[in-house]
Amino acid sequence: MAITMSFRKRNGLSEQGNVQGSLHVPIVYEQLPVEPVSWEYHVLNVDTREMDLPDTVQLNELGVKGWLLVGILDQETTGKSPFVQYYFVRQRNE
Repeated sequence: MAITMSFRKRNGLSEQGNVQGSLHVPIVYEQLPVEPVSWEYHVLNVDTREMDLPDTVQLNELGVKGWLLVGILDQETTGKSPFVQYYFVRQRNE
Protein backbone atom coordinates (compact mmCIF):
# COMPACT_ATOMS: atom_id res chain seq x y z
CA MET A 1 0.00 0.00 0.00
CA ALA A 2 1.36 3.41 -0.90
CA ILE A 3 0.96 6.20 1.61
CA THR A 4 1.35 9.82 0.61
CA MET A 5 1.95 12.44 3.25
CA SER A 6 1.59 16.17 2.83
CA PHE A 7 2.36 18.86 5.36
CA ARG A 8 0.86 22.32 5.47
CA LYS A 9 3.06 25.30 6.06
CA ARG A 10 1.99 27.76 8.68
CA ASN A 11 1.78 30.57 6.11
CA GLY A 12 -1.72 31.99 6.01
CA LEU A 13 -3.05 29.65 8.68
CA SER A 14 -2.24 31.71 11.76
CA GLU A 15 -5.89 32.70 12.26
CA GLN A 16 -6.86 29.00 12.41
CA GLY A 17 -4.61 28.21 15.34
CA ASN A 18 -2.56 25.05 15.53
CA VAL A 19 -3.40 23.08 12.32
CA GLN A 20 -1.97 19.58 12.13
CA GLY A 21 -0.63 18.11 8.90
CA SER A 22 -2.95 15.63 7.25
CA LEU A 23 -2.24 12.13 6.08
CA HIS A 24 -3.69 11.38 2.64
CA VAL A 25 -4.31 7.74 1.88
CA PRO A 26 -5.12 7.04 -1.76
CA ILE A 27 -8.16 4.97 -2.71
CA VAL A 28 -7.36 1.99 -4.89
CA TYR A 29 -10.03 0.58 -7.17
CA GLU A 30 -9.66 -2.95 -8.46
CA GLN A 31 -11.74 -4.64 -11.06
CA LEU A 32 -11.91 -8.33 -10.33
CA PRO A 33 -13.83 -10.64 -12.59
CA VAL A 34 -16.95 -11.79 -10.79
CA GLU A 35 -18.04 -15.25 -11.77
CA PRO A 36 -21.53 -16.32 -10.77
CA VAL A 37 -21.65 -19.00 -8.13
CA SER A 38 -23.15 -22.29 -9.27
CA TRP A 39 -25.19 -24.34 -6.84
CA GLU A 40 -26.45 -27.89 -6.87
CA TYR A 41 -29.36 -29.23 -4.89
CA HIS A 42 -30.29 -32.54 -3.33
CA VAL A 43 -33.68 -33.59 -1.98
CA LEU A 44 -33.88 -36.52 0.40
CA ASN A 45 -37.41 -37.96 0.34
CA VAL A 46 -38.32 -40.11 3.33
CA ASP A 47 -41.49 -42.19 3.42
CA THR A 48 -42.04 -42.61 7.16
CA ARG A 49 -44.14 -45.74 6.55
CA GLU A 50 -41.10 -47.54 5.13
CA MET A 51 -38.02 -45.96 6.69
CA ASP A 52 -36.84 -43.98 9.70
CA LEU A 53 -35.94 -40.32 9.57
CA PRO A 54 -32.22 -39.71 8.96
CA ASP A 55 -30.15 -39.77 12.12
CA THR A 56 -27.11 -37.70 13.03
CA VAL A 57 -24.73 -40.15 11.36
CA GLN A 58 -26.55 -39.93 8.02
CA LEU A 59 -26.78 -36.15 8.16
CA ASN A 60 -23.08 -35.88 9.07
CA GLU A 61 -22.19 -38.07 6.06
CA LEU A 62 -23.98 -35.62 3.78
CA GLY A 63 -22.23 -32.73 5.55
CA VAL A 64 -18.82 -34.31 4.92
CA LYS A 65 -19.71 -34.41 1.22
CA GLY A 66 -20.36 -30.66 1.34
CA TRP A 67 -24.16 -30.69 1.59
CA LEU A 68 -25.79 -28.03 3.76
CA LEU A 69 -29.29 -28.69 5.10
CA VAL A 70 -31.39 -25.63 4.23
CA GLY A 71 -34.93 -26.81 4.79
CA ILE A 72 -37.29 -29.56 5.87
CA LEU A 73 -40.84 -30.04 4.63
CA ASP A 74 -42.78 -32.30 6.97
CA GLN A 75 -46.02 -33.20 5.23
CA GLU A 76 -46.78 -35.89 7.80
CA THR A 77 -47.85 -33.32 10.41
CA THR A 78 -50.51 -31.91 8.08
CA GLY A 79 -52.03 -35.37 7.67
CA LYS A 80 -51.75 -35.12 3.88
CA SER A 81 -48.78 -37.37 3.29
CA PRO A 82 -46.34 -39.60 5.19
CA PHE A 83 -43.38 -38.01 3.39
CA VAL A 84 -40.69 -35.78 4.87
CA GLN A 85 -38.40 -33.93 2.48
CA TYR A 86 -34.94 -32.69 3.42
CA TYR A 87 -33.48 -30.00 1.13
CA PHE A 88 -29.70 -29.68 0.78
CA VAL A 89 -27.49 -27.31 -1.21
CA ARG A 90 -23.77 -27.08 -1.95
CA GLN A 91 -21.55 -25.01 -4.18
CA ARG A 92 -20.84 -26.75 -7.44
CA ASN A 93 -17.16 -27.47 -8.13
CA GLU A 94 -16.61 -27.12 -11.85
